[in-house]
Amino acid sequence: MSVSLYAHIIFKLGMVRFATSLLVVLLTNVLNRVLIVEFQTPATLIAFIFAFQHLATPSGLIAGYFSDRSRGGRRRTPYIVAGMLLSIAVMPFFPAWGWAFAADSQSPSLLWMGIGLFTLFGVGTTISATAVNALLVDRIPEEQRGSGMTLVWLLTLAGFIVGSTFFSHLVSGNQIHRLEVIFWLFSGIALAITFWSVRGVEVAGADDMVAPVRLDGIGDILMGFYRSSQARLFFLFLAATVFFLAMQTFILAPYGGVILNLPVGETAIFGVYTSYGTLLGMGTAYWGQKKNPRLGDRFFLSAGLLLGAVAFGLFSLSSRGPNPAMGEAGLWLLGFAKGFFNAGISFLTMRLTHPSFSGVFMGLWNLISGLALAAGEMAGGFLLDQGVRLWGDLGVGYAMVFLAEALGLLGCLVMLRFISVPTYWRQIALQLGVRASQAQQ
Repeated sequence: MSVSLYAHIIFKLGMVRFATSLLVVLLTNVLNRVLIVEFQTPATLIAFIFAFQHLATPSGLIAGYFSDRSRGGRRRTPYIVAGMLLSIAVMPFFPAWGWAFAADSQSPSLLWMGIGLFTLFGVGTTISATAVNALLVDRIPEEQRGSGMTLVWLLTLAGFIVGSTFFSHLVSGNQIHRLEVIFWLFSGIALAITFWSVRGVEVAGADDMVAPVRLDGIGDILMGFYRSSQARLFFLFLAATVFFLAMQTFILAPYGGVILNLPVGETAIFGVYTSYGTLLGMGTAYWGQKKNPRLGDRFFLSAGLLLGAVAFGLFSLSSRGPNPAMGEAGLWLLGFAKGFFNAGISFLTMRLTHPSFSGVFMGLWNLISGLALAAGEMAGGFLLDQGVRLWGDLGVGYAMVFLAEALGLLGCLVMLRFISVPTYWRQIALQLGVRASQAQQ
């Protein structure tokens, strides 16, 4: 296949994730805010219900296993379509549930209804994301997979930005009564993008050329990964980096208000700084790797971890006294750090997977990173409370959390030095009977 055809496939797979982002932004940036701010629903309760979409990540591992075992047809496309259809199908029910739950947040039936909706939504997005990444491995040559996954990630972020901008133009002021129509509109757009995106990206019968792993059960395949010390080290590295990068999620905006003395309007755009910083970081990494292929996963992962440690160091220093300039510099650095990390982990991940087991591998990748994300978000708030309790000073509490994140990322940098791709493939060949190509090593 030509380079232009590979780029076309990558773009279409990225547009599936773009469509997913259009749906996610309505839940995280719109419904979440309306329930907590406009309707004064307890934030802890909303966070608890919303978290169930992350707890659905095991579904991706199971779906990935079955898509790996499929033969004689398109093995990934049905999972992409089914996952997206499930997520889209539940979207129109969220506004009505939200209004009812805001009116009676003590209702057990409404609580379980919300948990059910978010779980179904999470199952759909997890299955489709796993299948998208696995199909990327199936259709794209080894040397282009890392940059391909980076581009898919860029389109995912672009979906958040476009969705937020489009929503702000559709709804002026406080017209929350229009949410039901907008949820239907975004769902229709996501559906159209999905069906356009999956056309022609997978060739029927192409999977017949892929030799399956010699183990049959999903437990045996997972045990094969477990017996590989390098596979264990990689997934531990993935979990640790995601964990430490996520600890600031729910405390960064309060830090801006309490420590930096910024008004709510300014702390609300903290996400803009980090989102654009992430886009710039990933774009720089994508362009840099294209221009100089020697700038691979280790370079961008190391740069991301170092920048992240510096960013959290700035947050920690500014916690001792109001210093908005230092805090803003930290936000931009954190965005760049996430961008470099996302690109670097994409390059490394694509060097460690193979069409024979890409469904299971990407399902396990999503499971571990999703659980680490949830654990990190909860740990940040817990450590802040414990720090304030121990030292009796809110500024010191914030400083200790940010310092822990900086030290944690430096520890991950040390861990990265022990990851060896050639050793990983020697172990996987022994455990699963699958050998890497020269490009992956």
